[in-house]
Parts: sequence; structure tokens; C-alpha cells
Amino acid sequence: MIRLTFVFNAIHLEAARRLRRGAAPEPWVRRTWAMPVLQVLVLEGSRLRLEPDDRQLWPLRLRIQPTVMVALALFTTLGLVGEVRLPHLRGAGRALRWLVGRCPRLLLLDDGLDQYRAQPRALDPGRFPLGTPLALFSDQRDGRAPWCERFHVLELGPLYLAAPCPIPLSVAPPVGVTPGTLIVDSPGVERLMATAERLPRPWLVLPHPVRSKRSWRLPCTATPEGSEALIALEQRIARCSGLIVVGESMALLAALALRPAGSPLLVALPTSCDPHLRGLVTRLASRNQAVSLV
Repeated sequence: MIRLTFVFNAIHLEAARRLRRGAAPEPWVRRTWAMPVLQVLVLEGSRLRLEPDDRQLWPLRLRIQPTVMVALALFTTLGLVGEVRLPHLRGAGRALRWLVGRCPRLLLLDDGLDQYRAQPRALDPGRFPLGTPLALFSDQRDGRAPWCERFHVLELGPLYLAAPCPIPLSVAPPVGVTPGTLIVDSPGVERLMATAERLPRPWLVLPHPVRSKRSWRLPCTATPEGSEALIALEQRIARCSGLIVVGESMALLAALALRPAGSPLLVALPTSCDPHLRGLVTRLASRNQAVSLV
């Protein structure tokens, strides 16, 4: 039997990893599988970086392309595909929709902030049967939108549990150097550009990995280059002693969990932000004097 796992970004991939590592119980009893399971990972996009352990979790790893989808459709027709795991069907081609519609088991993966939006952007809850398994991270479990209740939620634990520190970097800047501002480019930060001179310099701007979501247009003091560009966002947040600026992004949850104690955080949400998500951020900001919301 074949289990297909489709991932389109790093959050989907981490959710799939946690499921494979047993972070949440399997939604179906194992004895229902009549034969060994072949784990197949199907990836889209060049932004995904696989870890060495991923080769053991998924012996077969494929990139989405027409020939691959034709082969997977054939395996599905033959009854060899027993389960599909994927985050959503937004933008999915006919082949993927056909495959999902004919697979006996479907499991949905976390897609980031959608679980906190009253109207999710990527997932259409009404298109899936009641009780469909949905694997979610639990960073703000109490702030989930009501639509999550129609699914059988599998808890993956917090995505941002502890700051990774593989690089021994001091949080404090050198003597005589101001910590400046770390700007995580994301929807909403453009609202600060009119008063940007109030932000402490130097500015370090981290571009959003999705070009269409880049909002900061002003020239910055520095952008990551070379080996600096390889430092993960979580590590930068954990070592930042200056002001952190973030918009509507999962980096917001990372900053709330990982930044040094007392480090200021400025959240700028776009005017189009979902009301339920805005309400959650407002409550979180009210609990911490170092967090400001505009």
C-alpha cells in the first residue's frame, strides 16, 4: 500500500515529519493495512530543504511534475494508493484533485495561520467530510477558529517550542553598537513605512520567501548574504536584542515564543487581516507590555 504525502512549504513538511515520528496517534487502526506501507513524499517548490532523516521517513521522494502525477494517478486507479496527506487543494491541478477524490483516506496538514482565521484562505472546510483528520500545531490552541471543530484534530505540539541554537552567537550586540531593528518582511509591515524613521537603526530586513508577499519597499541597512543568509529565521529572532517588526506571518508566532525576554516586538497587521486572527493577536499583545500592535 502507498501513502502519498504532498507538501508545498516548510510548515507542511514539518507537520508531515511530526506525524511520521509519532507526534500524534494514527487516525486509523494499523491493522487495516493489509500490506507494508510505502511512504512517498511529493514536493513542490524549490524553497524546501530536506534533512538527512527525511530519507528514512520517506524512502521515495518525488518532485511534482506531469509525468509523476500521471504515474500516481495510475497507481491510484490500480487501488495501490491507500492514503493521501496534503495541506489543501487550493491551486491544485485536475490530476491531484482526481487522485484525492478516489483515494479511500485523506489527512490534512497544518497550513500556518489558517487555523486562526474565521475564513481560512487555503482550505475550504465545507468541502471535506465531518471528522476528516486534520493535523495542527498547537502554539495558540485556545485561539483556533470555530471551523476547526468540524475536523478530527491531531495535535502536533507547538511549532516553536524552543529556540534552536546551533550557532554560538551572543544576544547582546558589541559595545557601542545599537541593536537596531529586525524587520521580517510580511503583509502589514508596509503600514510602518510612512513613519519608518522612528524605527531604531540599523535595519536588517529578512525578505519574505514568497515574492508576492513582500511588502517592505524602503532601502535597508543590511540584508543577509553568504553564510548569514543560511541562518534560520528562528535563530535570528532568538538572538535579537533589538526591536522585532513582523506582519501577518507565522514569524509572529515565532517571535512571541522565541525572542529574548523583554525584547520589544512590534506587530503590524494589514487592514485586510481576518477579524478572528486580529482578535487573537490583540489578546496576546495585551498580555505582554513588550508587544505592541498597530
